[in-house]
Formats: sequence, structure tokens, C-alpha cells
Amino acid sequence: MIRRVSFIRRKDGITRDEFEAIWTGEHAAIVRQVPGIRGIRFSMIDHLAPADIGWDGVGETWFDTIADADRAFATEPFASRLAVNRPQFIGHAHSCYIVERDPVPPSALANLEEKK
Repeated sequence: MIRRVSFIRRKDGITRDEFEAIWTGEHAAIVRQVPGIRGIRFSMIDHLAPADIGWDGVGETWFDTIADADRAFATEPFASRLAVNRPQFIGHAHSCYIVERDPVPPSALANLEEKK
């Protein structure tokens, strides 16, 4: 499984509350319907380091493969609906794909430190 992670900066002239309302409301309703989606999460950023980087939120979507994700976001009518929706609240965005791995529990990390 892969995860598409998007760092989102809100459009100039809208508040964080307005951004969050559109992003987690109207936008999320469209994204939930794209074919092949396995999961979705929208998280508002509380604190940034460095502070001037300016991201407002992180969006995550899960798919079986990168090709599935690319195909899903290109499928009509979703591609057209997203093309109209995104400019309402997104000023800038960067995305990347992450291959999901099993998490390493803290106890396993402690064992690695002891072996050094």
C-alpha cells in the first residue's frame, strides 16, 4: 500500500477556519468518492518548524499503488470537480508518495541501542 501525503497552504484571503471548512467538507466529500481509495485523513498543522514555512494542513490518502492513485485522481468526473474545488481554498501544495512500512515499536528501538 502507498500513501500520498500533501502539504497544503491556504489561499490568500481566507481564514484558517474557512480553509478547514472547505477542505474537510466539500473537498473531502469529492476525495472520498475517487475510485480505489483505501483511506483518507486531513490534519490541520498546529506548530511549524521552521515557523515561516507556512503550511496549514497535511492531507493523506491511501491506495494500493501509485498508478492506482494517479488513475483515481485523473478519473472523471472527479478530476474536473477537484480542478474547480482546489482553487477555492488551496494557495500552494506539495505532494509525495510514501511506501507504507510496518512501524517499529519503541521496545525494538531500545534493543537496537543496546546492541551498539
